[in-house]
Amino acid sequence: MYAAALENNSGVALILHDATEARQKTFEAIESERVQALTLLAASVAHEIGNPLNALHIHLQLMERELKKLKSPEQKNVRGVDTARLEQFLEVSKGEISRLDYIITQFLQAIRPAPLQLKMASLNGVVEKTLELLRPEIENRGVTVKTKLARNLTATPIDATQMQQVLVNLVKNAAQAMTNGGTLTLQTGENADAVWVSVADTGGGIPQEQINRIFEPFYTTKKKGSGLGLMIVQRIVRAHDGKIELESHVGRGTTFRIWLPLHERKPRLLEEKNYG
Repeated sequence: MYAAALENNSGVALILHDATEARQKTFEAIESERVQALTLLAASVAHEIGNPLNALHIHLQLMERELKKLKSPEQKNVRGVDTARLEQFLEVSKGEISRLDYIITQFLQAIRPAPLQLKMASLNGVVEKTLELLRPEIENRGVTVKTKLARNLTATPIDATQMQQVLVNLVKNAAQAMTNGGTLTLQTGENADAVWVSVADTGGGIPQEQINRIFEPFYTTKKKGSGLGLMIVQRIVRAHDGKIELESHVGRGTTFRIWLPLHERKPRLLEEKNYG
C-alpha cells in the first residue's frame, strides 16, 4: 500500500492505494506467460527427443540379444570380446536413456496437467500406496521409514492418483537427501478446515538461498535432477486449492507439509441487491 498527498486551497487530500492486488495480478500474468512458453517447448521436446530415444532403446535391446549369443558359461572373453564389459556399457546406456525418458515425462506432466478426478478419499490410503510402491527403492538406500497416520482421518475430495504423484516426488526427494541411511517420516492430521500430510527427512537440509528458488522450473540441487518434480507438486496442490509449507534446517533435515481443504470450494455468487 502506498499513499499520495495532494494539496489544494481547501486543504490536503490523502489518497491511499493498495498495490497488493495489482502485484498479485502481475505475478499471475508472468507465471501464465512462462507456462505458455514451456508448453510450446514441451511439444517440441516430446517430438524431437522422444522418437530418437525410442529408436535408441530398441537398438540397445537388439545389441543385448546379439551379446547373449556371444556369451558362454565357460568363457568370459569370446572371440576377443569382453562380454562382461559390454554388458556394463549397455546397462549404463539403458539407464541414461531411461533417465532422459523420465525427464521428458516429468516435463510433459508439469506443463500439460490432467484435469482432476475428485473423489472422497483418505490421505492415509494415498500414503500407504505410495510407500508400497517406493519401499524397494527406500530400503535399498538404507532409509528407515516411520509413519504417524491419524486414526479415522476425515475423507476429503482429492484426485488420489495425482496426490500419489505428489507424495512420490516428495518421498523420492527425501530419500535422495539422505546419503547414509536416515529416517523418513510420513505423518497425517487435520484441523477444522483441512487435512494435511507431511514428508520429513533427516538429510542435510536446504540453505535459505535455495529455499527461495526451490519451486522454480528446472532449478535443482541434484546432479541428475530435472528440476520439475517440485513444480509438479506445486501445480497439483494448487489445483486442489491446497497449500504447501516448507521447513528446513541445514544439517537437520527438511519437512514438506501439504494442506488440503476438507470440502470442495463452491463458486461465490454475487449478492442480489435491490436498486429500486
